[in-house]
Amino acid sequence: MDVLILGLSSIAQRRVVPALRSLPSVGRIDVATRKAANGAVDWSHGDVYPDYRLALDKSSAELVYVSLINSEHEPWATQAIRAGRHAVVDKPSFLGVRPAEAMLDLAAHRGVCLAEATVYAYHPQVQLVRSLFAEADCVPTRLSAEFCFPDLEPTNFRYRQAFGGGALWDVGPYAVSLGRVFFGEEPTEVACQVSSSDGPDLVDAAFATVATYSGGRSLSGLFGFGSVYRNRVDVLGESIGVEVDRIFTTPPDLANELRVTRTSGASVVEAPSGDAFAEFFGHVCCSIEQRDWSGLTADLLADARTLQRLRDAAGAR
Repeated sequence: MDVLILGLSSIAQRRVVPALRSLPSVGRIDVATRKAANGAVDWSHGDVYPDYRLALDKSSAELVYVSLINSEHEPWATQAIRAGRHAVVDKPSFLGVRPAEAMLDLAAHRGVCLAEATVYAYHPQVQLVRSLFAEADCVPTRLSAEFCFPDLEPTNFRYRQAFGGGALWDVGPYAVSLGRVFFGEEPTEVACQVSSSDGPDLVDAAFATVATYSGGRSLSGLFGFGSVYRNRVDVLGESIGVEVDRIFTTPPDLANELRVTRTSGASVVEAPSGDAFAEFFGHVCCSIEQRDWSGLTADLLADARTLQRLRDAAGAR
């Protein structure tokens, strides 16, 4: 399957391209980037286009990966889908639940796959956490999460409202997907408080959230810019707890150490290394080949609904 990347972002260069190149099912990798206009792109994986529209007209790729600033996701995913291409969009896929629903309707009408690249759940360590709970004959009932990092460059698009900036858009997808990943459902209630704002537009820079789920389960989390780096989730049950560090951005060569607490004591379990991006794109390619991407559609829509509720609870614009 040939792939076209719209936007040569940092994540596309560092993680997506190596992941795609590792997959036997992926052939050419074309790229469309405005950086190509001055010849500043060194690319050996396929064709390079200086214009997104030209790339969609000329590239033979069946799958388009949209890796642009948040406000450009919807218009270019629309163009890709109307051109009959399957599409994967960086998180947040779209700026609101209504655009997400409309885009999924368009994809269904054109008979193509539309997925959101929230990839951490595809890392083998997540399945290991599930296995540890199964071995303990226990289910997760509490999630505690932190995903915070230092301030970005002042010119970063994440500080501009018109570009879909703010922590709720940027790291909110991690907050809202955790319950789906570990509880298998959307929350019954969502509360959110923005704790700081920053940038020329005073976008939300950090937030705290609490969400409740059926059966008395809950999630609490701190997310955003402007602090020392933290990237951790605690998954807790009645008789076992598992702490996963760097869960959202685990490097592909890292065999993570999971800190496990049982009623009998504490231990460290080594998780297998794995490339979450490769696992995700492999799943997307397999789903397309089998013509069944219902799970990807359901995940995108569930997270869009919960992210809308998170933003509404925070009073976000």
